Amino acid sequence: MASIAPARPIILPVGVVITALTIASLFSGGLKVTAGFDLRLSYLFVILALGAILFLTERPVLPVKPLAVLGAWLVFSCIATLIVAPHLILAATIPQVIGIGFFASFFLIFFANSRSDPVSLFETYVHAAVFVALAGLPILAWTGLTEGFWRLRSVFAEPAHYATAMMPATAYALATARKAPVRAAILGGAMLLTVSLTGYIGLGLSLAFVVGRKWWTRLLLILFGGVALFGAYAASPDIRMRIDDTARVATTADFAGANLSTYALLSNLWVAWSAFAEQPLVGGGLGSHRFSHEKFIGSLTGLEALEDYLDQNKQDANSLFARTLSEQGLIGIALLFAFIWKFRTTANPANQAISSAILVSFLLKLVRDGHYFTPEFFFMVVTYMMISNTYRLPDRLHRPQPE
Repeated sequence: MASIAPARPIILPVGVVITALTIASLFSGGLKVTAGFDLRLSYLFVILALGAILFLTERPVLPVKPLAVLGAWLVFSCIATLIVAPHLILAATIPQVIGIGFFASFFLIFFANSRSDPVSLFETYVHAAVFVALAGLPILAWTGLTEGFWRLRSVFAEPAHYATAMMPATAYALATARKAPVRAAILGGAMLLTVSLTGYIGLGLSLAFVVGRKWWTRLLLILFGGVALFGAYAASPDIRMRIDDTARVATTADFAGANLSTYALLSNLWVAWSAFAEQPLVGGGLGSHRFSHEKFIGSLTGLEALEDYLDQNKQDANSLFARTLSEQGLIGIALLFAFIWKFRTTANPANQAISSAILVSFLLKLVRDGHYFTPEFFFMVVTYMMISNTYRLPDRLHRPQPE
């Protein structure tokens, strides 16, 4: 009788596994493993991917110049803290330096060792985002029926986090809707189901600056976005409350009766401005915002009803702009916008759509999310840099240009 050879196990190439782990980290920030402490799955995926690059990749490449620039900025941040608040160097700055250094270094190393170019990796992220959006539909049905929470958040902790993490994919899908209309419908529709003001603002920016390419189309899309936002204001009591509360508190400086979103945004802006006023050049030091929050929050009025929520977003300032202003002052703000300007893409139309989509997510993060350690943020930062007009990719990653 003829013998049957045993089936060979299917072994995925190391590069595929590394890419899968990295892409998974972009969508798993809201998932945690609790074992005496909280470990975000996104962090675990990044650690596994980095280990695979360093120990399973033949002759891994280290991008020396970008890593040197990153190191120089981190050293400068430590020196700035030692000058303005030396007592915070261990409690505040060093943990941030370690976290930023780790995540930024990982994504620089990942892109440098990937066999795919940055555009292909971004498109892989967009394809994965479609599945994340579709996964959000049964989750929406479950939370709606069991909790009365009819706002899509998929695998993320809250709808606003879904909006910031998924906005680059959504904006790009809308810009390429002619090529992939189903993808655009899924991602655009899912963003509408978040009923998130952050998401709706992002959609408006996407229509104006990613989809619209000519001045007259941008004007029409801006008008359309304005009408849509007004419609959301009229139709959604939640969005209307947030806008009304924010306008009232901004004009009266009285937080009495304010909702938590308004409190988190405006109170942290106030704290950031107070910290900036004390140290306008370099701020209070990297990681110092939570200490500034404790110092200045008591000077605000109307907080009696919010006493249990005074520390809302004090760790991240609820806004990258507010946190940068608070912790790094004028120099930090200047470096932030200099990076955005230097690496903007204007020459290649295909890359420009990606660059503009990422820029929309940057704008949202400036006003809504101040966390430093989100893998999706560093993925977008490195992609934005590598597809730009001024960054030189290794020859093996250059896509052939159409004739």
